[in-house]
Amino acid sequence: MNYIIFFILFLILIWILILYVVYKSKSRIISLYGPTLMIKTEKGRNFIYKISMHKFWDYYGVFSIIFLLVGMVFTIGLLIWEAIIVVTVPKVITPSPLSILGIPGINPYIPVLYGVIALIIAVLFHEFSHGIESARNKINIKSLGILLFIIPVGAFVEPDEEQIKKEKSIIRMKIFSAGPVTNLIIAILSLIIMIMIVNTSIPVSSGVVVLSSGNNILNPGDIILKIDNITVNSTIINRLDINPGQNVSLLIIHNNNQYYKNIISGVYVNNVIKYSPAYESGIKPGMIILKFGNYTIKNISYFESIFYKFQPGKNVTILFYYNGNIEKISVTLADKYSFYNTYYPSYNNIQYKGEPFLGIVPLYLNITYSDPYSIYSLFSNPFSQGLFNGFLHLISMPFSGLEPLPSYLYSISITPINPSYFWFIVNIFYWLFWINLMLGLTNLLPLIPLDGGYLFKDLFIYIYKDKKEYEKLAENVSTIVSFLILFLLLWQIYFIYF
Repeated sequence: MNYIIFFILFLILIWILILYVVYKSKSRIISLYGPTLMIKTEKGRNFIYKISMHKFWDYYGVFSIIFLLVGMVFTIGLLIWEAIIVVTVPKVITPSPLSILGIPGINPYIPVLYGVIALIIAVLFHEFSHGIESARNKINIKSLGILLFIIPVGAFVEPDEEQIKKEKSIIRMKIFSAGPVTNLIIAILSLIIMIMIVNTSIPVSSGVVVLSSGNNILNPGDIILKIDNITVNSTIINRLDINPGQNVSLLIIHNNNQYYKNIISGVYVNNVIKYSPAYESGIKPGMIILKFGNYTIKNISYFESIFYKFQPGKNVTILFYYNGNIEKISVTLADKYSFYNTYYPSYNNIQYKGEPFLGIVPLYLNITYSDPYSIYSLFSNPFSQGLFNGFLHLISMPFSGLEPLPSYLYSISITPINPSYFWFIVNIFYWLFWINLMLGLTNLLPLIPLDGGYLFKDLFIYIYKDKKEYEKLAENVSTIVSFLILFLLLWQIYFIYF
């Protein structure tokens, strides 16, 4: 690990030296752009001019303005909604502040390979869209090039800024809106292609796919087909009528082969919360709950239903099976709200008041699991639960560990080509969707210096028919709106991290 840290520090030092040399050289071909290098060239300008000759770009410019303005209203509404709910939602495990940055390798949720490929393509199309609209409206293209941050991270097209400032507001609006709208279109097309590719495969079987395992019998990616000859799915497994502590036979699929394995049945203690009643009474991970009070615990559903019959302060005797022995432990249940208020206040919730609290994470067979069809449908039919919910699931998949899809879940489907290649392609199109969507939505915000901020400013100038006396008003209004948007963003960051 130390070698990796030293290597990273070495790369950073070399990069700083390169930036310093470029800064001193005052080169026209290579220049600084923040912590990145801009390598400029005039090659490719004729290609942009040639593409821009088609009248299609006139219609595309108008469409982009309308699309961006509608999207801007939606994004502002979404920001206001998030600012309201962030106050009421209890704090959960706080993500790293680096997750705010959409940079592969820095943001822990964006994989480097997929993220870099998607980011380069997203920035390339974003910049070329600006350039094509500029050329279509007779704006001179000064240069093109790539951005380097040790590796290529994007591209740029440099139109004549002074010429743009002198143009009518409607021309500037077309130029500013073209980039983010192109990103959103690529996001939609990438998503459609991803769904089409996934639908060329089929789920391997029904059953229960293991996502994580707290025992040494099952592995992530295993698919449980039967338990003691009972065919199971993610619903049935919660209600199995099998006595706890007895040896049961599992029929599983492991690496596309069927096997039988034996395991002790029951609801296991997967984890114990520190300082909780369970922790203080000596309950350990790996214990199997045989009885809770006078109730025999056969499955998770039954345990959850009887647990809330007990009141905080109630002393309960719990019978466990552990390492081949039967153990009896007495524990006094706490009030959940009071416990969290004392030990973990940032995780507390007003709804916890009056709830009994033991402090364990119970899992049947000590595994977390899902239905193979449910995981498969996240990619093959993401909008089955509605358009809004579908987009929420798609956007949140990296944060739930389902994108890129872990290799142990490649066995959930039968693919037309090697599963590793197949899911690599699926992941590429997913991240093209995700990165382009984030880049497009970010630039929709009426926040200067984003494209949406400049579009919002020029919208006021356009409304007042480009009269010079109203330019100052447009600038003041756009500045106020920019500060309001910035406030909404900082408001959310404050309630999440402080």
